[in-house]
Amino acid sequence: MSTNNKFEWLADGNAPLLFPTELVTGSFIFEDLSKVRIPETKPFAAAWGTSVSAHLLPDNRHPAPKFILISWFSIVENKFYAVADELPQEQIEALLAETDPKTKKPKYDTIIAGMAPYGQLALWLVGNGITTEVAWLQGSEVNVAMNEFAPGSKLNQKEYAAKALAGCPEANTNFQKNNLPNPERFNRYMQKFNYRIIPTFENGTELTAIELAYYNGERNSTNSGEHTENVMRAKPSKISLHWHIGNIQYSGYFWSDENKIIETFDQFYKNNPQTEGELCIEVNQSNKDFKFTLRDKFVEMEIPVTEMIVFKNKFEFFRSENYSKPKGGWRN
Repeated sequence: MSTNNKFEWLADGNAPLLFPTELVTGSFIFEDLSKVRIPETKPFAAAWGTSVSAHLLPDNRHPAPKFILISWFSIVENKFYAVADELPQEQIEALLAETDPKTKKPKYDTIIAGMAPYGQLALWLVGNGITTEVAWLQGSEVNVAMNEFAPGSKLNQKEYAAKALAGCPEANTNFQKNNLPNPERFNRYMQKFNYRIIPTFENGTELTAIELAYYNGERNSTNSGEHTENVMRAKPSKISLHWHIGNIQYSGYFWSDENKIIETFDQFYKNNPQTEGELCIEVNQSNKDFKFTLRDKFVEMEIPVTEMIVFKNKFEFFRSENYSKPKGGWRN
């Protein structure tokens, strides 16, 4: 595809909070081989799929990129990786061309490259209330000289990695406890399955809004009704529901258990992710009792939801016994 269409968007990078990285070099490259650089931050460490370091340029109008060329240092692994690959340009252009039906503004304004362990790379388009994955790529381990990566540093690569890890408290604590992640961990995060999401309430309750966060970094809080459609989507990591009964407004925040939800989806889909399913959320009359199930015509399996908190008219109304988020942690 050859196109001169330009869209206003920013380039950004990302790495998981527990597996931080530092960028060596990174660029989105266009058909004419011009490029826009991915801005650097030290380190990249954030919620998977979120913006970290986007920088405004004198001109932020670019075509959809055709290639990505990126290399980074995986701090926890003490390894360098690189990806040089073609991107799904037509899909990216189609998404960049989408506009919000209400505001008529572009739906997406940022393209993020997410650097995962073992040389894996995600690509998302991000906008106001929405993050959409467009690529999941595999890179290779490469050698990078320390005087090229960190000019002026007197540390060798191992010493540099140890110092960088010590500067990332969450990652350091996790590494001391769990060591390196399973090589398949992020592949499991990025898996998609065919299902829709159906919240049901007792006593004539009305759903006000729904916000969805998935293990693959995707998010959707646009309330476009997308959740009611059977589409390929990743496993949910967090579901936020907002509902009202008369003038009383409730907001509930629910987190799934990573290992248990992987097991549940594996058992339900049995290597056939195209099977149509329904993720049902039942809210009972008390607004304190919730049931999450994955079902089709023949099977119904309960989804373990490990932590939850509910607010009633903005005041805390209920929390599960094992709720362990810090103050205000329900926002994340």
